Amino acid sequence: MSVSGHATGMAGEFHAMEILHRRGHQPALTLGNAKTIDIFSKSPTGQIYEISVKAIRGGGKWGIGKEEYVDPKHSNLIFMLFWYKDFNDISTPPDTWIIPATEAEKIKRPWHAQSGIYLYKEHLYLLEPYKNAWQYLA
Repeated sequence: MSVSGHATGMAGEFHAMEILHRRGHQPALTLGNAKTIDIFSKSPTGQIYEISVKAIRGGGKWGIGKEEYVDPKHSNLIFMLFWYKDFNDISTPPDTWIIPATEAEKIKRPWHAQSGIYLYKEHLYLLEPYKNAWQYLA
């Protein structure tokens, strides 16, 4: 991962932590690079979530791995996708999508040896139901 890619990923993780705290969650950031789960979070209702944060700048796609997310073991896995349209403008927050893994399974597309969720114009209709869909994080 490039230096700018790493910075974008880290910014996304800390942005997610801020949002979760502001929504009353008790999030804990996991350590390491190239991990699947970035944050464990306990909601105000006591629900435990595993959160995978994906952040991009400019546009493109978010890689979501090789896994198939149909298994019930993924029922608490949530993807938080961030799109920084202008990463260097700190007054502009990223666009945000909240997608349960079981829903991501339905809209993912092949990308090299894994899968991705695409931000391209022809795929935006797939993302629309998940834009700012905070209801998935009770």
